[in-house]
Amino acid sequence: MLKLALGAMFVLSQLSGIGGGLPQILHPDFKTAAPMKAGKRGEVTVSFTALNGYAIDRTLPMTLKLTAVPGVTLAKTELTAPSNDPKSKDQYYVDLPTIKVPVTAAKPGKYELAGKLSYFFCSKADGFCSKQVLDVKMPVTAE
Repeated sequence: MLKLALGAMFVLSQLSGIGGGLPQILHPDFKTAAPMKAGKRGEVTVSFTALNGYAIDRTLPMTLKLTAVPGVTLAKTELTAPSNDPKSKDQYYVDLPTIKVPVTAAKPGKYELAGKLSYFFCSKADGFCSKQVLDVKMPVTAE
């Protein structure tokens, strides 16, 4: 039992490094297909890229929780990525999903919505799996 515990501590220390945490595995990218018009509902698409050597679990929820700011209305403050991936033959994404965020800005301007992105991942090299929660900032620009 002690050997197992020491082995787990060794793996964790190798992943985290001295004084550091796990690397950021998933990187979100926020884009709008067309310029958003003030007062009209628009959509921000969140796409993702993953760090090489890691797989993102599609059977456990990938969620984006956003906090509304004055002047911006969100249809939902918590969104979940779709778990279906036709190319996947196991529990991991082959093609990472996108999350579409419906948003309305009352007036023209630039806004920034804070949020938390939660997901589960595994290291392909050693099988270590964990949940990661990232602080994100979603930009919204309305004309």
